[in-house]
Amino acid sequence: MAATTSMVACLLPGGRLPRIGFSICHAQYATFEGFPKNLNINVKGESMRNWMNIAVLLFTLFAVQAANAAPDAATCLNCHGSMEGSVNVNQEKFAKSVHGSFDCVMCHMALKGAQHQGLSGGAPDKAVLSLANGLTTKSKIDPMAQAACVNCHPDIYQAYKTSVHGQNVMVKKSSDGPVCTSCHGSPHYIQPKTSRESAVNHFNIVQTCGSCHEEKMMAEKYGFSPQVMERYKESFHGRKLKVGHSGAPSCADCHGAHDIRSDKDPASPVVGANKVATCGKCHSGATPKFVAAITHKAPHPIAHYTEIALIILTVSVFVFICVHVLLSIYAEIRDRLFKKGGSHE
Repeated sequence: MAATTSMVACLLPGGRLPRIGFSICHAQYATFEGFPKNLNINVKGESMRNWMNIAVLLFTLFAVQAANAAPDAATCLNCHGSMEGSVNVNQEKFAKSVHGSFDCVMCHMALKGAQHQGLSGGAPDKAVLSLANGLTTKSKIDPMAQAACVNCHPDIYQAYKTSVHGQNVMVKKSSDGPVCTSCHGSPHYIQPKTSRESAVNHFNIVQTCGSCHEEKMMAEKYGFSPQVMERYKESFHGRKLKVGHSGAPSCADCHGAHDIRSDKDPASPVVGANKVATCGKCHSGATPKFVAAITHKAPHPIAHYTEIALIILTVSVFVFICVHVLLSIYAEIRDRLFKKGGSHE
């Protein structure tokens, strides 16, 4: 807003923003106040129209701002709201997001280009610089903005750094590992996780995780089953979640969220004795034998083909029953309409 004000003020004499008074019924002249006392101008005709144009400009710049946006964010959105491509920011969606009241420079602390002169935020601290350096392989355009999340979410970032996802990005320098925006979406449009529009909502998290864990290439590279998501969706848990049961566990309920561990890590909540404790949160009295049946791995070939055989047998029985009933109905109708034999006179 400060940048906008200075831009408009420079258009007016003395750099001031005058009060404008118009005669409602007889707009023969306009008087502009707010200038030095020795400068009182009454204008007519063309001059009046020029000053009216300036008034319209003032109204446009100050009234048409992003709702609920912080002043500096409004300045940025005046440009980025009308741009196209990846630099476009939808003003309405941004205002409704959890970050809608933030200044842009709270995250974008290293703005580049002459168009951003004077808009940069404060100097990033050591924690932000360290994280930005670790995220360069994933966030090539503005790793500083990606790392700025640590300013408000320090505990979450600490958990992420030690997780299998964080280690993959920050230590192994993999470009296919997830960062905050990979799961939560654009920081300009993040919704509370209680919102059905949120990518990490209880009912959306399976689809979000599946965007990577359903990929055959990812499964082959990292050695997890390519049927992880398919097996979950076919499970009792997956079916309950699909019909809208809020108590059905999703990925994050068992594996965790920001601190997800590898299945080879003894600290993982789904490994060894930890799995019993994890399942026990919902299934009181869970035992090692009970939790062994809960898995995303592909079933043994014998179990797999036995399941297929049972499905075929079940469907065949139902088809046989239906055909048998239909034939019985047909026979009954036939016997009633075309009786066999009869009396002879």
